[in-house]
Amino acid sequence: MAQTNKPIKIIIIDDHRLFSDGLNAMLQPEQGIEVLDCINDSREACRKVEQLKPDVVLLDFNMPFINGIELTKLLLGKNPGLKILILSMYKEERYINMFRKEGINGYVLKTASARDVMSGIETVHAGQNYFPPLHTKTDHSTDAFIKTLKISGREMEVINLIKAGLTTKEIAVKLNLSFYTVETHRKNIKLKAGLKGESDFLRFIYEL
Repeated sequence: MAQTNKPIKIIIIDDHRLFSDGLNAMLQPEQGIEVLDCINDSREACRKVEQLKPDVVLLDFNMPFINGIELTKLLLGKNPGLKILILSMYKEERYINMFRKEGINGYVLKTASARDVMSGIETVHAGQNYFPPLHTKTDHSTDAFIKTLKISGREMEVINLIKAGLTTKEIAVKLNLSFYTVETHRKNIKLKAGLKGESDFLRFIYEL
């Protein structure tokens, strides 16, 4: 945990607006966190970091224009004390080791829970590395909660792909479904969980 009463200043850099908006919605209510900006174009990242001076950057692994590796080098070259927490869909150890060599402070899977993301932010802000084990035990309390809501297997696929940063159109292509079928799954999840707005929906799925 951070040893100061000042909020941890965060910038989210991710080209998937749906994911960055959802992560922002998840972090906004957290005490001790201040989200300064969400940046969807990697080409703006260095200028924004220089301008806003965050404590921690949450950085997408795979982005167009400037990829995560190159952007990490650029950011740390200009801001040696900056803490960088990589967000990724990839579980392979080789990717994590690649970023370790570039000096990042932590690595969080995009399917991680809100608790894990907060733990990663607080850990790297405190000057420690955050590389949690990739193979963890099943969270049985979460499984029971999903069963109570009667969330189907297909709906869980949609939830996990949203958490991974995919848009409705991209999910439709990946699952070989129509755009409207994916939208229907989203609406059904909202109904089952008793959610009204999009921000409540995104906060709900990122906390699973």
